[in-house]
Amino acid sequence: MKELPNTSFDYYTLPNKISCGILGIWPIDEGSSTFSKIFTYCRVIVAITALNSVFVPEIMAIAVNWGDIQILTGIGCVLTSVGQVLYKIIYLVARREKAHELYNEIRSLWDATDDPNEKKSYQQIAYWARTVTITFYACVLCNVIFFTTSAIIDYLCNDNRHLPFDQRYSNITVRYGTDISASPKFEIAFFCQLLACIVGISAITGVDCTFMTIILHVAGQFKLIKTWINKIGNEINRESVHLDKFEMDLFKCIRHHQRIIHVVDDINNLLTPILFMQLLTSGIEICLSGYAMLDNGAAVIDIMKFTTHFISMAVELLLWCWPGEILVHESEEIGQVIYFNIPWYNLPPIYRRHLCFVIVRAQQYCSITALTFKVLSIHTLTSVSTHCFNFEN
Repeated sequence: MKELPNTSFDYYTLPNKISCGILGIWPIDEGSSTFSKIFTYCRVIVAITALNSVFVPEIMAIAVNWGDIQILTGIGCVLTSVGQVLYKIIYLVARREKAHELYNEIRSLWDATDDPNEKKSYQQIAYWARTVTITFYACVLCNVIFFTTSAIIDYLCNDNRHLPFDQRYSNITVRYGTDISASPKFEIAFFCQLLACIVGISAITGVDCTFMTIILHVAGQFKLIKTWINKIGNEINRESVHLDKFEMDLFKCIRHHQRIIHVVDDINNLLTPILFMQLLTSGIEICLSGYAMLDNGAAVIDIMKFTTHFISMAVELLLWCWPGEILVHESEEIGQVIYFNIPWYNLPPIYRRHLCFVIVRAQQYCSITALTFKVLSIHTLTSVSTHCFNFEN
């Protein structure tokens, strides 16, 4: 693979492209061959099938072990996670045209300026997105490794056979319709569930981190507007700018600001159903894993498993709330930067009115919402966590 320059859009989105490419949900190039498109759709079908190979048996396991709260909490954690991923993949496949349009718009925004110094204003935040994507993938992968290793250790030390993401001592015969506790059926089921888990972590990382990256890239464009505004203010203070150039630069900022606002609206249009489902099920998931962690009758190995799962799910929720907080902060600062960094009081009235309109619009900050009633921010994260802990107490 050709090495990408660290100033290109593809460099910063490469981890997202790899994760989503495994699932076949990364936007297809218009010039791709028919074979490539068919192969992409086949990957989507394989991913959905692999996840259903875990999702359907887990539902059957809940039906069989309905009266055992210890088993239900363990199964419920896995079932909720797999259900989240399935919903996100199917939803994005159904709205793939809208997702592709948004991706192309974000890609074009990367070339909003040719000045290397101005590009640094959003390259830094793009680097954060890339780093967090890689770190989160490693975190979720460690979670899968820990679940798998604990199942192997339990079999070697206690001669107790159970699949990586199944609760110990739960009935695995009924959910698969046959007795898989004997070799080689158990090894085949073990390997198949492990492959499904690999697909699952690619889906979790691919979908969640890609939208985190999109939100951060949009927030970076607000930083670019602030860079332009500071540059205009410095030129005015040095009296090295003519009104014609000032008007051109000002209108460039206004047009770009309006464009970013429309992009945020497109993101909300695409993401609000996913975000609503994410916030709803994350609370359930945290409650289930928290209960399993505090269960005095659980084995030490199970407590450690659910602790790692709890941490991973909390980090996943943070992946949505943290970029939303940055987006709100960066969009709000546009008005402050104009007011304090541009000597608007020395400008003709017509330009003062233009600046006033931008300040007023910036006070209505841009945000990502879950069905228009819950703004994604750090406050949302603490609110969900507080409700979960109050429920457990």
